[in-house]
Amino acid sequence: MKNDLTCGVVRDLLPSYVEGLTSPESNTAVERHLSECPDCAQLRTALAGAPKQAAPEDAKEVDYLKKVKRRGWRRVAAAVAVTVLLFTAGVAAKLFVIGTPIQTQGMSWVISTDVPGQLDIRVYSIWSGTACRQWETEQEPEGIVRVTCRQVLPSPLSNSGDYRAVLNTEGVNAVYLGDQLIWQGGIEISPQIDRIYQAQTPYVGDAPAVGRVLNALRFDTCGSYTLELHTSSAPYRLTLNFSVPQTSGKMGDSEKGLYQDMAAVLAIIGNLDEIECAFRDENSQPWSRVLTVEELNQDLPRIVADYNERFSHGKPCPLYDDVKDYAGSCADLEQLYDAMWWAGEGGIYAETE
Repeated sequence: MKNDLTCGVVRDLLPSYVEGLTSPESNTAVERHLSECPDCAQLRTALAGAPKQAAPEDAKEVDYLKKVKRRGWRRVAAAVAVTVLLFTAGVAAKLFVIGTPIQTQGMSWVISTDVPGQLDIRVYSIWSGTACRQWETEQEPEGIVRVTCRQVLPSPLSNSGDYRAVLNTEGVNAVYLGDQLIWQGGIEISPQIDRIYQAQTPYVGDAPAVGRVLNALRFDTCGSYTLELHTSSAPYRLTLNFSVPQTSGKMGDSEKGLYQDMAAVLAIIGNLDEIECAFRDENSQPWSRVLTVEELNQDLPRIVADYNERFSHGKPCPLYDDVKDYAGSCADLEQLYDAMWWAGEGGIYAETE
């Protein structure tokens, strides 16, 4: 078969042929020529074995893209580093400088009135991992003083949670530590009494509200219990049925605390007439303690007189005709609660059934 391709044509086609870009017909013609022309065959071999070179323009473009990519990664890495740094600085500022408003759950305090006309308040941090800064004592309307601070993590900037404030009591009706009432009308207020006071409700039929009142007290020290409400007719009664066996007369301080809590419930729940704590002893025999508004009102003169005699150096506990009147302020409720402890200590309710 005649070779119809000249060496010049074949040499023009060889680069495309080597790259596999020519058609089958062209491949056939080129290969026929190569089989007959050693010079073109040698050139084909040289082209097939030579490394491929990128065009100068292509090489420049590739180099430029590589540089852009490297710069892009550097910018991304720098942005990430700056973001992490700013976030870390923000967290550190929040934890060590800005902090959070004071939470009294982690604080204790002592209030002294040894100097007439002065209130000496010393505040301490219970938790070693808490410090305080930016303490402020502000006078608010209606004779309210509020002591506040920001709680932070200990650091060289702030490493203590202790604080002392000395106040002139003239014109001061109440003192708050943050949102916690700690002093009112000459009486130091415990966190528990403040919780009880805030939970008060006018209706014993409001079971969730009654539950909040009971949760603020210490009935659970006698074990778990269930509620039973009698609200269909007067007298309205609240019964706590305890599941843990208890022996009548052998509860010790728990029984004195029981009457404290029962009196507080009668004062705080507006229309409650009676409260009963029902138990069973180790032999499953039932027994109970019942306290009524009528009974407590009759005993109040003796309870208050005994309390005021015991603590004649302090502010006297007021005597009201109705135990419900002690729900008018935290200070009155605090004194009733204390007086009920000493009533139990004196045996007033020792064997009440």
